[in-house]
Amino acid sequence: MSARAGSNSDASEIVFGFDELFFSRTDSSGIIQFGNSVFQRVSIYEWDELLQKPHKVIRHPDTPRGAFRLLWDSIKAGAPFGAYVKNRAKDGRFYWVFAIVTPVEGGYLSVRLRPSSDLLAVLKTEYSALAERERRENLAPVDSAALLLDRLHALGFRDYQSFMATALGRELSALDAHLGRPRYKPIEFFQRLQEAAQTLLIQAEIIADAHINNENVPLNFRVLAAQLGQEGAAIGVISANYALLTAEIQTILESFTTAAKDVFQTINEGYFLACTARVQQEVLVLFQAESAGAGAAHETSLLSHQRALYTAKAEAGLRDITRKAKHFRQACLDMERLTAALEVTRVMGKVECARHRVAQDRMDELLARLQDFQNTTAAALRKLDEINQHIASEASELLAQAKDAA
Repeated sequence: MSARAGSNSDASEIVFGFDELFFSRTDSSGIIQFGNSVFQRVSIYEWDELLQKPHKVIRHPDTPRGAFRLLWDSIKAGAPFGAYVKNRAKDGRFYWVFAIVTPVEGGYLSVRLRPSSDLLAVLKTEYSALAERERRENLAPVDSAALLLDRLHALGFRDYQSFMATALGRELSALDAHLGRPRYKPIEFFQRLQEAAQTLLIQAEIIADAHINNENVPLNFRVLAAQLGQEGAAIGVISANYALLTAEIQTILESFTTAAKDVFQTINEGYFLACTARVQQEVLVLFQAESAGAGAAHETSLLSHQRALYTAKAEAGLRDITRKAKHFRQACLDMERLTAALEVTRVMGKVECARHRVAQDRMDELLARLQDFQNTTAAALRKLDEINQHIASEASELLAQAKDAA
C-alpha cells in the first residue's frame, strides 16, 4: 500500500498502510547504513539523500528532545527502547510511528509500525505541550526527559519501561484488529501479569506505609515504661523486644520492596521483548519478500539474528519471572514470621496493660496500633501470596506456549 496524503482535515500528514512495517539501520553515531523500501518511500527522500546521512534528517521538531535523550541513554546502555515518534518527510509533511530501537553489532536497528491505539492521542498531546515548553524555556534534553517521565507517572505509569511495554502491546493489538487477524496471544498473558504485578507493588507499599506509621511505637513504650518507674520494667522489656523486631522488619522490608519491584520490572521487560520479537519477525518476512540488490542478504541475516535473539531473551525473561516470584514468596514468608513474633509481643503487652490501670488508656492505644499493623500486614500478605502464585502460574503457561510455538 503506497503512502498517501491524509484526510482534508489534516492534509499535511502522510498515512502509510497498517501492513507496512519498515526498518532502518545506523552506525553507532546514528548515520543511516541501510533501510527497506517502505522507509525510503514514506520519507520521500531518495536513497542517496538517506544513506550515510544522520537519521535525524527525518526528525520532526514536534517530537521532544527529551524523548530522544531517553532513547540514547537506553540504547547506549545496550538496552532496547520503544517510543512514539513524529517524523518529517522531505516535503515537510509528517507521519507517526511507534519505533523500536535495538543495539546491533556496529550500531542500531530500528523497526517501526503505524500506531493507532488510544495511547497515540495521549502522547500527541503530551509531546505537543513538552515540545512547546522546550522551545519557550530553552530546556536541555535531560530536563525535558525528566518532565516527560513525570508526565507518564502522572498518567499512571510507574516508569518508562512499563509505559513502552504497555504501548507496544496496545499497538500490536490495534494492528491485529486493523489487519483482521487474531490477537497475539502473549499480549493477553502479559497484560494480566502487568496488572498482577501492579497490585503486588501496591500491597507491598501498604505494608511499608503501615510500618512507617508505627515506627514510633517502641519509643512510646519506652516513655511509658520510664513514667511507671520500677513498675514499668516489664514494659521496658516489651519495648526492647518490639524495637528489635521493628529493626528486623525494616531490613526485611527493604529486600521485600526490592523483590516486588524486581518482579514488576521483569514482567515489563519480558512483555516488551516478546512484542519486539514479534515485530522483528514480521519485518523479516516482509523484507525477505522484497529484498534484492547489494546488501540484502546481510540485512536479512541481521534481522533474522535479531528476531532469534529477542525471542530467546523473551523466553529467558519468562523463566526469570518465575524465579523472582519464588524469591518474593520467600520474602513474604520472612515477613509472616516477623508478624507472628509481633503477636507474641502484643499479647505480653496486653497482660501488662491489665496490671497497670494508671497507664491503661495509653497502653490500649499503643497495642491497638500494633494490632492494626498486624492486621494490615496479614491481609496484604494473604493478597500477595495469591498474586504471586498467579504470576508464577501465568508465566509458566506462557513459557510452555512459547516452547510449543518454537
